[in-house]
Amino acid sequence: MKNKVIFYSSVKSKSLFLTQKFYQIDIDILQRMGYEVILSNKIVDAFQFWKYDVVFAYFFRYSFFFGLVARLFGKPVYLTGGIDALDIDYAGVKAYKIQKLFFRLCYMVATKCIIVSKTDLSHVEEIIGIKAKKLAFSEHTIDTKAFCNTDLADKEPNFCTIGWMGDIENVKRKGIDKAICLFSSIKKRPEFRFSKFYIMGKIGEGTNLLEEIIKELHLEDSVIITGEVSEQEKIQTLKNCMFYFQISHYEGFGIAALEALIAGCIVIHSGKGGLSNSIYKDHILVDINANFEYQTQFVCEKLLSIDMNVIQKNAKECLTYYDNMRRLKDFEAIIKSN
Repeated sequence: MKNKVIFYSSVKSKSLFLTQKFYQIDIDILQRMGYEVILSNKIVDAFQFWKYDVVFAYFFRYSFFFGLVARLFGKPVYLTGGIDALDIDYAGVKAYKIQKLFFRLCYMVATKCIIVSKTDLSHVEEIIGIKAKKLAFSEHTIDTKAFCNTDLADKEPNFCTIGWMGDIENVKRKGIDKAICLFSSIKKRPEFRFSKFYIMGKIGEGTNLLEEIIKELHLEDSVIITGEVSEQEKIQTLKNCMFYFQISHYEGFGIAALEALIAGCIVIHSGKGGLSNSIYKDHILVDINANFEYQTQFVCEKLLSIDMNVIQKNAKECLTYYDNMRRLKDFEAIIKSN
């Protein structure tokens, strides 16, 4: 009989477990490890201790309450996910203090806290200590074979990004609004006058803001909001486009940026959170707080000077470490050690 793992996150709808990539990948990994996975977005499910053997929960806030109940029933609890609010510059003092408290509480009830980026790891080590025994490190991964692009010659000078547009806050956090403005300036250069910008992701309240910006900048024929697309269509778009925008105010890890990198895109990124990873050093770093006009000129110059052979070499070097098999092995080692 299979052991049962209850997979918890405080999402509004369980449908997000099937659309958010980081959920999908970790659910699949747990299933490949032999677990029967039960999805939950309600803390009260933790009280049904007879239905599960292990808790695997996302994000270090409401997971504390779920984990606390599970531990009272003697169940092991593994917590993971990006921790945006531990970046005080992004979150602000109040949100930082709240998240700091919640992380301490989560650490208290967890069997292991699985940290997904080096930036997050440095933040939590400041709170808990470098030698904290219940910290584990495992960066997110993807199916690198599916995204691997061996021939960059077919790429077109188009741009793309991926972002959930369910609300305005996430659109702004992802910097999609700024990406449109930056694209508008780039498009004025003769080398990019025919370029297109594809925005993929679930349509919602945030889409209205983007459509207003597109209309204001007269980009109706150049910026295409595709809405949700199939996995194959997403992969093909990344393989076809030469450039990818990820100028987020903060990224816990940045799975979409990793997918773009493996697909051979030049990633135009903010370097915030997980985007500070050295794998993006040969790509284009944008200072989102700097003068916009200067940044536009800087980005245009970099776009025309980057060696695509370096980008392809960069992608190949990431194929093994950032493949799902590595995170599966991480999980096996973390869970078996307890």
